Amino acid sequence: MPGFFGTQALLIADLALIAMWALGLVAVGGWVVARRRGFPTHCRLMAWVTFAAYLPILVAMVGPWLGLFRLGSAVFAQPQTVVPFMHGVVGGLAQLLMTYTVVRMNWRRKWPPRRPLWLMRVSLLFWLLTVVGGTWVYLTLYA
Repeated sequence: MPGFFGTQALLIADLALIAMWALGLVAVGGWVVARRRGFPTHCRLMAWVTFAAYLPILVAMVGPWLGLFRLGSAVFAQPQTVVPFMHGVVGGLAQLLMTYTVVRMNWRRKWPPRRPLWLMRVSLLFWLLTVVGGTWVYLTLYA
């Protein structure tokens, strides 16, 4: 089924793009809440964002990303494969780091690092870069 942005993308790609941007905006909102010292709300919000992000990742992104490997090494010189591949690598690391951070902050406080502020900042930065990178993937593949 074609998407609604007027590109060559399927509906699932359009929905995943919207979902990840919405979750990215909520994550920025969580950062604002933390800056205002609303830590309990911040923790719940970031946990929700982190785990909700797995839905579009698993439904719309993992399958096509794994499909890149079936194309062979010769096509990895083309932007249509390099950009999604790199996005998948960075995005996967960002999502795992964000998950570790949320679990550490909410349920496993004795896990390293002892002072996790830098971990939260790096996680959010990588995750937001991945959201922007996902938009680049969308434009590279479908626009």
